[in-house]
Amino acid sequence: MASGSVAIYAQEVNAYQQAEAAFAAHQYAASAPLFAQAEAENPGKTDALLMEGKSLANLRQFAHAEAALRTYASRHPDSPDALYMLGFVLNREDKPAESLNTYTQAAKLATPQSDDLKVVALDYVLLNDYDDAIRWMKQAVAFDPKNEQAWYGLGRCLYSQSEFPEAAEAFQRALALDGSDVKAETNLGLAFEMGNRPQQAEQAYKAAVVLADADAKTDEWPYLDYASFLLEHDRPTEAIPLLERAVAVAPRCAQCHGKLGRALAETGKARQGVEELRKAVTLSPQDPKLHYDLGRAYRAAGEMEQARAELALSAKLYGAKDSPGRKQ
Repeated sequence: MASGSVAIYAQEVNAYQQAEAAFAAHQYAASAPLFAQAEAENPGKTDALLMEGKSLANLRQFAHAEAALRTYASRHPDSPDALYMLGFVLNREDKPAESLNTYTQAAKLATPQSDDLKVVALDYVLLNDYDDAIRWMKQAVAFDPKNEQAWYGLGRCLYSQSEFPEAAEAFQRALALDGSDVKAETNLGLAFEMGNRPQQAEQAYKAAVVLADADAKTDEWPYLDYASFLLEHDRPTEAIPLLERAVAVAPRCAQCHGKLGRALAETGKARQGVEELRKAVTLSPQDPKLHYDLGRAYRAAGEMEQARAELALSAKLYGAKDSPGRKQ
């Protein structure tokens, strides 16, 4: 081999090896261009294009990941890894029919894993086919009973179909595998609440709030769901600090401001309640419930003209929501 060829070969190996090291360290922003460089320097000779697609998927750059994976799959039609990854990416791009077709092709080449079946189930969720979603999510947990996210997904599917005891069971299985899963704990509370088990629901909601307080990346839902439970049980005073945390986490959450406004109004702080509810209707002006609650808060504050205007607007919006389903 000529000395120039040796130098080029060393450069190719170096680019791929650097990319592998970055990928292993979860440094996907570094690994993606390095894999692209390795592919450009030695087209079609390695799996660099596949690994670039995986890196881009981890960066949530799904359109670019799809392009890389399709190119690799066209050159390596016998690669189940490429097809399974492409199926995952298509699901994330909200292309469930294409994703299912890709998974079918992949399954002809290699047996799917539990995570693959979980994504198949999520494709059926996107297609609003919950019977098949539940069937495939059950297959996913049967393949791997330690797949915590599959148990969580099964719980969500069952909950969506009002199968609350079964949903609670699935969320408990998820929490047995990962007790720090705040989403599973919050949804366990919802399943218990909808299954008319208020004591268990409150225990789960409290546990979810503890987990959320310890998670710097938490969303508003643990606070909002527990506060909503408290409001439904006529405990607005206890709901207020939870809703204040929800608003701090998600300042553009109309529901958070709305329920905080309702709780304030119900505890005699009508003027503060009006302020929060006005923020809520600004964020979600077509929500009739928010206008209704704002009307009640205005009435509690003694501002009757504004109260009548908001209640009338609420009635009008409720009518508008119902009208498409009416027979003429």
